[in-house]
Amino acid sequence: MAFGQGMSTQFHVAFSGLGEALIMVYGGQTSLPFEGLPKGRQISLFPEDVDYLKDRIPEILRIAPESYGYLPVSAEGKEINRTVHGTTSEFGLMRTQVPQLGGRFLNADDVADGRKVAFIGWKVATDLFGGADAVGRTIVVNRVPFTVVGVLQKKIQDSMYQGPDADQIYLPFYSYRQLDNRRRINQIHIQPREASQSKLIESRVKTLLGRKYRFDPDDRYATSFWNTIEDAKEGQAIFKGIEIFLGIIGALTLLIGAVGVTNLMYAAAKERTKEIGIKLAIGARRRTIVGQFFLETVFVFAKGTFWGFVAAFNIVHLVRLAPINYESFGIEAYLLRPEFSLRIFIAYVAVLSVLCFLSGIFPALRASRANPIESLRYE
Repeated sequence: MAFGQGMSTQFHVAFSGLGEALIMVYGGQTSLPFEGLPKGRQISLFPEDVDYLKDRIPEILRIAPESYGYLPVSAEGKEINRTVHGTTSEFGLMRTQVPQLGGRFLNADDVADGRKVAFIGWKVATDLFGGADAVGRTIVVNRVPFTVVGVLQKKIQDSMYQGPDADQIYLPFYSYRQLDNRRRINQIHIQPREASQSKLIESRVKTLLGRKYRFDPDDRYATSFWNTIEDAKEGQAIFKGIEIFLGIIGALTLLIGAVGVTNLMYAAAKERTKEIGIKLAIGARRRTIVGQFFLETVFVFAKGTFWGFVAAFNIVHLVRLAPINYESFGIEAYLLRPEFSLRIFIAYVAVLSVLCFLSGIFPALRASRANPIESLRYE
């Protein structure tokens, strides 16, 4: 159960590396004629669409444009090629762009003034500056110098586009436009005020863009959406199923142990048949016999449970000491972070309590129903 819950938690952590409650909007190509216009028209997004949507959809909490291109980047005699993005300050909050200590993400003044500053991924910093602090140093992007104001903190990320954020470079939107003179933008990022409003926002974006660019709002190819909120729900459901499956396996394992305890108590009752007969013959009540054998069962369970819990607790914490490789995130990151919780402990105790009762009550009842005369004759 600890491994199952750890996998569910790690999925949430890894998926949120892309962003929390995020909807991405892309342009497309019409597949339906509309108001006399033919199908096959290219629908592109432009910077002014950001304000157009934000002013008309009150359910939007944050919204940011993004353009990107693959450009040469150099610093201190080293040159690499990386995807360079142009965006705004709100992008950092939406896409979990957390800077390392001593740095920051792009702010509103950087964007408004078109400052030549850059926020870079930690792998970019390593490739260009080795182990040295990159903040305050200069990188040259497509022959234009930019000052590094922040380096991305290492994070787990299993959902992405254009590669992991560790390999990306982010510039203020209008500074990037000086490197790439295209008017259109690649996509728009939207964060709703409430996650439950994501589908409503999608519908309103289609309607508003359809009205502006004259295409049928029901045309699924005119615009496309990446709704990470819905994807997260589906992924969480899958991992919840894995968690339940592992819980069932754990319960069946305990059941096997309980069967062993039951057989042990049946054997103990048979070995002590004469003892039981003597107790019954001198006036012991049946509930006394039941209580005796049931308490012995509880003792066996308590001893096994204690050492089993100690072993499991230590195994889980030893596994958690294993480092996660942020450079090549894989399945090991899900398996190396099992976790205990109050919910797991309550489920564990509940299953054990039921099994303990069933394992002890039937041998105890059988022992208490013995005939004293027959028990005394037993050899």
